[in-house]
Amino acid sequence: MARPKNQTARREQLIRAASRAISAQGLARLKVGGVADMAGVTRGSVHYYFSDLSELLIQVHKRALERFFTNRAAIAEALDDARDQIVESVRRGIPDSADDELAVVLCEFNTAIRDDPLFSTLTQSRFDRQVTMYAAILEIGVAQGHFVLTERAVDIASNIVSLEDSYLLHIVSRNDSLSPSRALELILGYIRTATGCPEITSGRARDVAGSA
Repeated sequence: MARPKNQTARREQLIRAASRAISAQGLARLKVGGVADMAGVTRGSVHYYFSDLSELLIQVHKRALERFFTNRAAIAEALDDARDQIVESVRRGIPDSADDELAVVLCEFNTAIRDDPLFSTLTQSRFDRQVTMYAAILEIGVAQGHFVLTERAVDIASNIVSLEDSYLLHIVSRNDSLSPSRALELILGYIRTATGCPEITSGRARDVAGSA
């Protein structure tokens, strides 16, 4: 039987349904039936478009990666000043709230790495790509004369990504002691110290976002 002409739209529907299901019930409890129920289709429809649950999960992770890496990397590249690049990158890497669906999905992937090599590989790949992004911004800042790094660029970048992941977990876990705005200030505070650049402030993020 030939696949319907709208197969791209149907696959996207299932990917979004799987993302919502993970956010609602957790990755460990995710089943094909749950995805089908969330999408309002039959289990057979899910199997028709994805060979197994792992293939679907890879696409869910890709969707989260587009927001937390691909999109913000593109925005950073469009800015000329490394100070704006790094502030805007951090701002867009912090969950909007505890109910931020894609942030919850990433948290689920991060906490499931001990259970499945697939999750470990996906999480490591995302970490490495984000470290590369931040290291490049830091090196641009040095070249522009804005940053004087206290450690290697890759080490500072690794700490930034680790802080983002840690605060993401606290925010989606509804830790009332750590709001998104507080997480932003804490990460930027570390970057100011690590770069010797006092202009790394949340006000730059708001200015850039307002003019984008």
